[in-house]
Amino acid sequence: MLDFSSETAREQMIEQQIRATGVLAPQILALFRKVPREQFVPEAFATLAWADCEIPIGHDESMMSPMIEGQLLDSLAIRPAERILEIGTGSGFLTACLASLGSHVTTLDLHTDFIDQAQRRHRDLGLPSPIDYRTEDGHRMPASLHNERFDIIVLTGSLHVPEPSFSQALAPGGRLWVVIGTGPIQKAHRIERAGGSSYNDRVLFETRLKPLTHAPKPTGFSWS
Repeated sequence: MLDFSSETAREQMIEQQIRATGVLAPQILALFRKVPREQFVPEAFATLAWADCEIPIGHDESMMSPMIEGQLLDSLAIRPAERILEIGTGSGFLTACLASLGSHVTTLDLHTDFIDQAQRRHRDLGLPSPIDYRTEDGHRMPASLHNERFDIIVLTGSLHVPEPSFSQALAPGGRLWVVIGTGPIQKAHRIERAGGSSYNDRVLFETRLKPLTHAPKPTGFSWS
């Protein structure tokens, strides 16, 4: 059982971080009440579960802030029948949110312990949608998924430069959420496949995410 202070902190997160960015969809706000974010946070950072910050989870990786997660989920307008690909399982919290919205999630991570932890957490929650867990490098579409098409693709780490293999893996009408850039300020994009090789690329907001491991860099670039 959560104590009152935890419930209060959750509501403050929703009101002061998520709604404050313009995320007003009842479905998304309800999701942050339903999926227990505190169960995905390392014990040492338990008091930060609802804070407006990234939370370290190991391997020099972090959970995204609730503010970014809320905007991400809101921008994609995921429908119940849609198939989802997540690049970067991390703690598994965003995976749980995606599984609560779509019909099936395939999630990839380089780190086996992240996959194992997420799988245990999801099993304990009894998530409604099936999840396919894979330990793979996702800096571009893996060869094992080249023949697959997804309605939703989410990258939880940034790219220095665009990687076409992700948008090409979208089904018609599919949406890709990705952060791209090399400087201190990067841009979050929502890329929709309009049909064939036609795409609509909309910049959503400026932010900064750690790059995906092995993401290709422009010549002469160094991350600082």
